[in-house]
Amino acid sequence: MVRLRSFRFQLLTAVNAAIVVLMGVFLVIDYRTEIDRRVAEKHAALEEEVDTLLPAIRQLQPLGAAAVQRYIDDVCGRMRDTVSPGHHIAVESDGQVLQAVAHHRASPEIFAAMRRAANSPTHQAGFGDERLLAASRREGNTAVYASEYVTHIRRAANRRAFQRAFRIVWLALATGVVVNVVFARLADRPLQQLVETVRQIEQGRLGIQTGPFRSDEFGYLAQAVNSMSSSLAEQERRRRAEMARARGIQQQLLPQDVEAPGLQFATLYRPADDVAGDYYDILPLRDGTWLVCIADVTGHGVSAALSATMLKAFLQEAIEHHCEPSAILRSVNHRLSVACRTENFASMCVVRCDVGANRLQYASAGHETGLLLSPDGRLTELPSTGLLLGIVADVDWQTHAVPIRAGDRLLLATDGATEAMNDREEMFGRPRLGETWQAVRHLPLDEALERLGRVVEQFCGDRQATDDLTLLAVHHT
Repeated sequence: MVRLRSFRFQLLTAVNAAIVVLMGVFLVIDYRTEIDRRVAEKHAALEEEVDTLLPAIRQLQPLGAAAVQRYIDDVCGRMRDTVSPGHHIAVESDGQVLQAVAHHRASPEIFAAMRRAANSPTHQAGFGDERLLAASRREGNTAVYASEYVTHIRRAANRRAFQRAFRIVWLALATGVVVNVVFARLADRPLQQLVETVRQIEQGRLGIQTGPFRSDEFGYLAQAVNSMSSSLAEQERRRRAEMARARGIQQQLLPQDVEAPGLQFATLYRPADDVAGDYYDILPLRDGTWLVCIADVTGHGVSAALSATMLKAFLQEAIEHHCEPSAILRSVNHRLSVACRTENFASMCVVRCDVGANRLQYASAGHETGLLLSPDGRLTELPSTGLLLGIVADVDWQTHAVPIRAGDRLLLATDGATEAMNDREEMFGRPRLGETWQAVRHLPLDEALERLGRVVEQFCGDRQATDDLTLLAVHHT
C-alpha cells in the first residue's frame, strides 16, 4: 500500500509531475521551433531558387519575353502541387511583369503581395485569406520573385510536429518508468554511468561499453546500450568501408598520368566529404587535339558524386561524335536533362587544346571563369558562355577561341576555391585567385598548384571546408 506522505511517494510524484510539465513545455517549444524552421527552410529554398533562376533569365532575355515566359512556366510546372502547393514565380523587367501560368495563380494581386513579402523583414505578406512567403533577387533592371503559401508550410509542420509529439510521448513514458525505478532504488551512480556512456556514444565514441550492474533493470539498460553501441560501431565501420570503396572508384574514374605532346597537366582534388561532386577529365579527341574538362555538380557528397559519374559517361559519349566544345556541351546537357529531371544542375567548362594551331577553344556552361596566364604575367579571363547544364534541355553555348603560345598556363577551378570563406565571412574570390596564380607562375606546374591550394587553405584558417575544391592546370610547353 502506498503511503501518501512517504518520501518515496512524494519524490516520485514530484519527478513525474516535472516530467509531465517539461514534456508539455518541450512540445510547445518544439512545435514553434518546427514552424520557424520550416518557414526558414522554405525561404532558404526560395532564395536558392531565385539565385538559380536570375542568371538563366538574364541569358534568355535577349531571346524575348516569350522565351522567359516559357522558361518560368517550365520551372514552375515541375513543382508538383503535392510538394509545393502554393509555389509561384514572377519576373519584373523594365516595368513588364511576367508570371508563371502553370498552376493558374498569376494575377496583379499575387505579384503585389510577392513584392511586399520580398521587401518585408519577415519575408511574408498578406494575400487575401492567405499569407505569402517570398524571396527575390535583382540584377540591373531585372528582378525574379518566388513565393509559397505559409498555410501549406504550417500544415506540413503540423503533421511533423504531431508525429514527433507522438514519439516524444512514448519516449517520455519509457523515460519516466526508468527514472522512477532509479529514484526508488536511490541508484544515482549507475544512472550517471549510463548517461555518461550514452553521451560518449553521441560524441562519436562508438563501441564503448558500460556496466555490469547488480540490479536487473540497470543490467538490462546496460545490455541495451552496449548492444546499441556495438551495432552503431559496426554500422559506422561498414559505412566507412563503403565510402572508402566509393572514394577509390571515384579516384579511378579520374585521369591518371596523362601525357600529351606539347602539354603538361597538374591537378588538385579535395572533396569536402568522402566523395565529391566535382569532376575533371583530360581526353584525346578524334582529330588529334586534347579536351580538358572540369565540372561542378550542385551540392556535395554521395548524390553529387553520382551525378558527377554520370557526367563522365555523358562526356565520353559526346566526344565520340563531336570535337567542338559547344557541341560537346549540347550533347552532355541533353543527356543530363533526360536522366535528371529535378534540380541536378551542374557547371562545366570544356577546353579544346590545339597545340599545332597554337590556340584554345572553350565553352563554359555557367562555370567559374578560367584564367589564362602568359609567361610575362598577363592574365586573360575565360568567362562563362552559357547556362548551367540541366536547366533547359534545348539550349546552346558559344565556343570562343583564344590564341596561346609556349609558356602559357591555364587554370580551371571550381567554386570551392573562389567561394572558400574565412572566419570573417569573407570569400577568397576570383581576384585573389588570379593574383595568386600570377604569383606562382615561376614554379613548376605541380608546385604552383600545391602552393595555390595552401593559400586557399590558409585563407580559410580553422573554418571547415563546406564545398569540394578542384584545381586543374594546363601548361603549353
